[in-house]
Amino acid sequence: MPASRVLLLVLALAAGCACAPSPAPSPDAAALLAFKSVCSDPAAALASWTESTDPCAGMWRGVTCQLPPPSSSSSPPPRVRRVVLEGLRLGGHAAALELLADLPALASLSLKNNTFAGALHGVDLSRLAPHLKLLYLSGNAFTGPFPDSVLRLRHLRRLDLSGNRLAGAIPPEIGHRLRALLTLNLARNSFVGAVPVSLEAIATLAELNVSGNHLEGWIPGRLAAAFPSSSFAGNPGLCGAPLARTCSGGPQQIVYSNGSGEASGGPRAARGKKIRDRWMVVMIMSAVGAAVASLVAAALCAVLLLKSRKPTTTRRPRGGTTSTAGSATLAREETVRFDGCCVEFDVATLMQGAAEMLGKGATATTYRVVMRSGSSDASVEEEAAHQGEAVVVKRLRRRQGASREDERRRRELAREMGTWRHANIVGLRAFYASAEELLLVFDYIPNGSLHSLLHENRGPARVPLGWQTRLKLAQDAAHGLAYLHGVSGGTLSHRHLTSSNILVDGGGTARVSDFALLQLLAPAPPGDSSSQSLLQKQDVHGFGVILLEILTGRHHSPEDAGGGAGDLPRWARAAARGSGEWAPEVFDVELQRGGGAEDEMVALLQVALLCVAEEPLERPRMAVVAKMIEDIRYRGSKRSNKYSASPSQAGHSYESSPCVSEDTTRSTPASSS
Repeated sequence: MPASRVLLLVLALAAGCACAPSPAPSPDAAALLAFKSVCSDPAAALASWTESTDPCAGMWRGVTCQLPPPSSSSSPPPRVRRVVLEGLRLGGHAAALELLADLPALASLSLKNNTFAGALHGVDLSRLAPHLKLLYLSGNAFTGPFPDSVLRLRHLRRLDLSGNRLAGAIPPEIGHRLRALLTLNLARNSFVGAVPVSLEAIATLAELNVSGNHLEGWIPGRLAAAFPSSSFAGNPGLCGAPLARTCSGGPQQIVYSNGSGEASGGPRAARGKKIRDRWMVVMIMSAVGAAVASLVAAALCAVLLLKSRKPTTTRRPRGGTTSTAGSATLAREETVRFDGCCVEFDVATLMQGAAEMLGKGATATTYRVVMRSGSSDASVEEEAAHQGEAVVVKRLRRRQGASREDERRRRELAREMGTWRHANIVGLRAFYASAEELLLVFDYIPNGSLHSLLHENRGPARVPLGWQTRLKLAQDAAHGLAYLHGVSGGTLSHRHLTSSNILVDGGGTARVSDFALLQLLAPAPPGDSSSQSLLQKQDVHGFGVILLEILTGRHHSPEDAGGGAGDLPRWARAAARGSGEWAPEVFDVELQRGGGAEDEMVALLQVALLCVAEEPLERPRMAVVAKMIEDIRYRGSKRSNKYSASPSQAGHSYESSPCVSEDTTRSTPASSS
C-alpha cells in the first residue's frame, strides 16, 4: 500500500504540472510585425522578427520585455518595454512609427541613425504617454513642424530629434508640457523663431542642445547661465550670453491695454515715469557714492595689513591632481556630459571603474574603463543600459606655456566635439577638464581597427576579408570623415588619419576616431580658415592611402613617403601599365581569388589616386569622395544584387552629395554616371 500511495502522488504531481499554465506569448508581436512589414530593411536587420517566435523569448533583435515573476500562476503576459534599432539602415515613412504606439508598456524607443523620412507632425504617439520615458529619433530625415503628440508624453525624460529636417517654431509651451525632461536635443534641424522661455521651467533639465538651426533673438537668462555656448551655436540670429554676439539694444516689451491696440499710458503715465526716473538717478548716485567709500576703506585696510605682515611663500601640491578655483592663472575643474552618458557621471565615478591601459603616445594616454551603473534615481531601462558600460578614456596633459585663452578654446572645442553624432564616427560622451589635464570619454569599440583586419594574421589560418566587406568599410569611413569635415564648418581636421584610426564595431560598421584630437592640444585661434582647408586636404590624402591599403593589402610607411619602398601612393602610380590599364598584381591576393569585381576595384583605385594627388588643391573634398564610393558600390550591386540602397542614401547628415565637377576636372570610372 505505501508503494501505491507513492505512485498516486507521482501521478497527481505530473497531472498538476501538465495542467499548469505555460507563459502566454506576448500580445505585442502583431504591432512589431506590422512595423516590420512597412519598413525597408536592406540589411535584413529584422530577420529574427518572425511569426513563429515570441518577441519576449529573447531572440528578436532590439526588443526587450518585462517578464512576469516566475512564482506567479495568473500573471499577465509579458509586454515589450524597450525597442532599440539604431544604425541598421531601416527606412520607411514616418507613419510607420504610429504602429509602435500599439505597444502600451513601451518605455524606451530608439530609431537613431536610420533612413526614416516624412512628416513627423501627423504621427500620433500620445498612446505611449503612460510609460514612454526615452525617445531617440535622431539621424533620420523626418520633416515638418515639431510633432504635437510628443508634447503629450508627460513622463518623457530624454528627447532627441537632432539631425533631421524638422522646421517651424519650437512650441513655446514645451517647457510646461514636458516637465520631466533631463535632456533635450533639437540640434541640426531647421527650427526658426525664439528659444522658448518655458524651458526655464524644467528644473531637471541637465542637457540642452538647439545648435545648428535658424533660431533668433535673445537667449533666456536662466538657460544662458546653465548651458554652454555650444548648446546654441550655429544659429546666426541668436545673440547675448553665452554667445559672443551681442544683441543690438535691449529686449523690447510693449504692453497693450484693453485689447485696443494702443500702448498703455498717457499724460499721467508720462509724469509718473519722469518722477520715477528722478528717484532712480538719486538712488544710483547714492549707491555709487557708497561703493566708492567702501573701496577706499578696503584699500586702506589692505595697505595696513600688508605692512604689518612679512611676505610668505606657498608650496604647490605635488602630483597635479588637486584643482582650485582661486588661482588667477588656471581655470577651475569642469565636467561636461553629452547625450548617451550617465547623468551622474563625474571624475570620481570614472576613477572608481576598472581601468586597463590600451596605449601611450606623444599626445595622450588611452585607457579602457568599465564604468559602474548610473544614478540611483534612474529608470530601470537607463540603469540596464549603463551598468558595466565600457568606455575609452584619453588623458591629455596641459601643454607647457598654454595661456588661459588656450585653455578656454580647448574646452570650447571639446564641447563642440560632444555634439557630433553620426553612425560612422566614435562619439565623445563626456569630458573632465582641470588646470593640469583633460580627460575625454569616448565610446568603446571592441572589434579592433581596419588596420588589424587588413594586415594582422596574414597566414594559412587567416579568414580572408572579402571585397564587399572592404568596400562597405571604405564607404562607412568616407561618410564619417565627410560628416566631420562638414559639421566642423571646414575649420577642423584629423591631421593623423590612418587605418588604425578607423575602428570597426560589432555590427561591422566602420567609425572614424580621434578626429581633431591634435587641435585639442594646441587650439588654433579663430579666423585661420586657409590653413585648416589645406589640413582637410591632408585628411583626404590620408584617406586615399587607406583606400590603397584596402585594395592592395600592403602597409604604408610614413617615413618612406619621400619615395622609399613603403611609399604606397608612389608604388601604386608606378604599377600602372603604359596603356593605362592596371596589372592584376596591384590588388591584394585575397581579392584576386574572389573575382568578378575587377571593374569596381579599378574604379576605387582611381578614386584613391585622386585623393593622393601631389597637389593638395587637386584632391576632391571628402563629400565628393563619399559620393564616388557610394556610386561604385551601387553600380556593383546591380550586378550582384547584394546591396539595395540607392546611390544617394537619405540617412547621411554631413551634406547633400555634390557632383564630382565641383572639385576636380579629371574624368574617372568612379565619377562617370
